Amino acid sequence: MKTYFQKALPIWAKGHEQELNSSLFFKAVIEKKTFDIVIAANNFYRIYVDGQFFAYGPSRDAHEYYRVDKLHFRSKKKGHVIVIEVSGYNCNSFYALNRTPFLQCEILTKNQAIKATGFDFDIFNNDTRIREVTRFSYQRAFSESYNLTNDFNSFLITERNPYTKLEPQVMETKRFEERIVHYPAYPKVQFLRKETGEAFINEKKKIYEDRYQVLDYLKIFPKESWKIDSNAIASQLDFRLVEQKSLFLEKGRFLTFGTKASVTGFLDLEVEAKEDTLLYIIFDEVDIRDENNPELIGICFYRNTTHNCVTYSLKKGKYHLVSFEPYTLLNARVVCLQGAAKVSRFGVIAYENPDTHEFRYHFKDDRINTIFDAAVNTFKQNAVDLLTDCPSRERAGWLCDSYWSGASEPLITGGNLVEKALLDAYSKCDKSNLPDGMVPMCYPADFPSREYIPNWSLWYILELYRYKERNHDLSLIKKSEDNIRGILHYFSQFENELGLLENLTGWVFVEWSKANDEEFIKGINYPSNMLYAEGLLKAGLLLKDHALVCKGTNLKRVIRELSFNGEFFVDNSVRDENHHIIRTNNITETCQYYALYFGIITKEDNPSFFEKMIKNFGEYRDDKTVYPYVYKSNLLMGIMMRLSLLNRYGLNELVFKETIEYFLKMAKMTGTLWEHDSVFASLNHCFTSYIINIILDANFGLEGIDYKKKVISMRKSALHEEGGCAIPLGGKKLFLKAKDGKLIIRKPRGYSIKWN
Repeated sequence: MKTYFQKALPIWAKGHEQELNSSLFFKAVIEKKTFDIVIAANNFYRIYVDGQFFAYGPSRDAHEYYRVDKLHFRSKKKGHVIVIEVSGYNCNSFYALNRTPFLQCEILTKNQAIKATGFDFDIFNNDTRIREVTRFSYQRAFSESYNLTNDFNSFLITERNPYTKLEPQVMETKRFEERIVHYPAYPKVQFLRKETGEAFINEKKKIYEDRYQVLDYLKIFPKESWKIDSNAIASQLDFRLVEQKSLFLEKGRFLTFGTKASVTGFLDLEVEAKEDTLLYIIFDEVDIRDENNPELIGICFYRNTTHNCVTYSLKKGKYHLVSFEPYTLLNARVVCLQGAAKVSRFGVIAYENPDTHEFRYHFKDDRINTIFDAAVNTFKQNAVDLLTDCPSRERAGWLCDSYWSGASEPLITGGNLVEKALLDAYSKCDKSNLPDGMVPMCYPADFPSREYIPNWSLWYILELYRYKERNHDLSLIKKSEDNIRGILHYFSQFENELGLLENLTGWVFVEWSKANDEEFIKGINYPSNMLYAEGLLKAGLLLKDHALVCKGTNLKRVIRELSFNGEFFVDNSVRDENHHIIRTNNITETCQYYALYFGIITKEDNPSFFEKMIKNFGEYRDDKTVYPYVYKSNLLMGIMMRLSLLNRYGLNELVFKETIEYFLKMAKMTGTLWEHDSVFASLNHCFTSYIINIILDANFGLEGIDYKKKVISMRKSALHEEGGCAIPLGGKKLFLKAKDGKLIIRKPRGYSIKWN
């Protein structure tokens, strides 16, 4: 077993080990110009060197596993103050594991430890952060509110220690592993001032309420114990525009700052409090105007069921404020509720995947460039340490989402490290609070509610298969085999006399549409069974079990016979009083795409059915007049499946048309791509980065790349819309260019092309 630390011990502050929303400072001073910081922590750490933000981490891993970072610092001056801020949330979430907090860290020079936790770091309570606050969301931990004085500035840059010093407690020995992903990029994004005006409390406005404020199993602070109710105040804020040239804020004034495209990172602002001041910063990732005040930029702090609000109570003085947690925003409003202050700068220290800059593209049709920009922007904010669903509300490693984004990662970055990190965590995942054999729906996460999505475990098998086909990482597949077998064991108890899954339990998820309604899910749900048949087939290939392959293939035949009514595939069958299987009249557009995507039916099997689906369906079908009894699809998964099917059958012009119709409005509004086709949820969802795969296939015929065998799979029936791209291939590039209706390919030496 590799040794990661020479002498450092895992420590926390004695008596604070189980404290909700704990926040501690660990401080050391060294007299060196150059050094390495070797660090592991739970939950999250932020490193300051001489008062400047240096790094944030760690890369998350499974329960009882912790990844180690090694960060290099170089300077011309000798002598530095190092402050490491560490959160210990001790609550249940989909983002930060509910495990005892700790820090284990040492500073090396010439590969020798000169400072180490347990010996040389002092521990201080972060008295500036208010612990008893509302959560940020159901899926993430606590919100941020602070009481700051100038002591904070001096603490970060001098040997002064104004905070409460705490006694260290050595924690149990930890199990460490290598970091898989590259270290994040932290580009600074400056926001421009967009508005000024007046702010006031309107007590007639309803105070926002959400489940995360009251569910005890999340481990929260009761409302009556909150030291600051930022939710109530932010809910009742009203605004009106008043022109003002200066950056000076008096009580009852606000400044709105914004940028061109939604960004994820740490709020970063320079403030001078002229007197004791209370600032509220509220933000959102989209500008949706209030019809009662249409001239004002729309910012709704709870729109995404999040608490997009950070508060600072400041004593007189100058401050450089940086939020501890990363947030997602397009616009932010700084509101002065007490005192007076000058906000000289507002921006975000972005928190992003560092490997996206090598992917280059340019199309003559600038609408495609706009969509690609949004897809890459969405990906890099969601692929830092794991493939997450969204960087705002959840930051959670959801299955199914990762099936799509894991396939886009290699094209954008030239590697598959972030998907590997997620799948590696899953190979060791904690399954407590879940039925025997089931894996978590997202991970790393805690599930005291015993919530799970059985379908997601099947997408997990499909993702493992696609990952293996791209990377031939047999060691990871081997580590995941117990999960695969456990999943199949779990589903075996629901198989009926025909081998079909019947009366599934848990949160049966087909997609965000009518396909998820209870009446469509109950009994024998055919989309779930279509997915199951494909899961059996792919599990058989992964496990080298021919019987599973045959079982999956046969199940597809059974599904077609029972689900197809001669016109469409119905979503489910139920039992009558004689226990006979009766097909319902419940029909969704998405069920048809499941059938086509998983080969239950093909174009060749039934050309008229295929033609009907292509010509009469899609996002812009008028479902009131065209097949009104077939309920429309949503983006995840119906629309994404549809676009993939259009590619599969070479309908390239239709791919371009529907991609532009569906995604361009998103890309223009937020510079990102969304979870739904509306603005009520996350507007930055990683699976949508797969649109890059869709377009590269449609335009150039790029079907996939085998990175181990160095084989580029191409098809000849591509559109050849004028444009080109440079795709990273492990330090090299694949160049694809379409000009004058011809395709030009320049591949790296050692790669071959397989034409399909």
